[in-house]
Amino acid sequence: LALAGSPGGGGQHYDYYGWQPESLPHGRFYGREPQCLDIPPDMQLCRDVGYKRMRLPNLLEHETMAEAKQQASSWVPLLAKQCHTDTQLFLCSLFAPVCLDRPVYPCRSLCEVVRDSCAPVMESYGFPWPEMLHCGKFPSDHELCIAVQFGNSKVTPPPVSKICTQCEMEHKADGMMEQMCSSDF
Repeated sequence: LALAGSPGGGGQHYDYYGWQPESLPHGRFYGREPQCLDIPPDMQLCRDVGYKRMRLPNLLEHETMAEAKQQASSWVPLLAKQCHTDTQLFLCSLFAPVCLDRPVYPCRSLCEVVRDSCAPVMESYGFPWPEMLHCGKFPSDHELCIAVQFGNSKVTPPPVSKICTQCEMEHKADGMMEQMCSSDF
């Protein structure tokens, strides 16, 4: 786990509590005392992520393990698409953050490389990049944060549809509209 931080130090002390994502009301994250728990084996998104214990509430404000697991499970298919090598690192840093005495968010650049590689894949299945993962909410690289590990390259290109052309057309809005308008009912 590599962290990006301020070079040198020179007597400067990083204000861990000073940066908070725009979407979180100030102080909300600290409303409930954080606890360290083992990452459950059935939390597939973060299986073999490189650490065994996670902080709860997590960085997306999920306060129970059940809620964190349920929300994380919807991201497992994206891992299977292998759109970027840092996808698991980015998502798990939010859903199952490493258990330290202070929360450590992913760097903005980590969010951006994952988003740039994975958003087109998600959009090809009709899912936009969610607002809760808006990269502007995360700290810049010169602050303490989780940095890009495997570079800026994609693992695989976006998937090519395996649906027949006619079937695919039927699922698109124009195709559905054309088919509906030409129907006699």
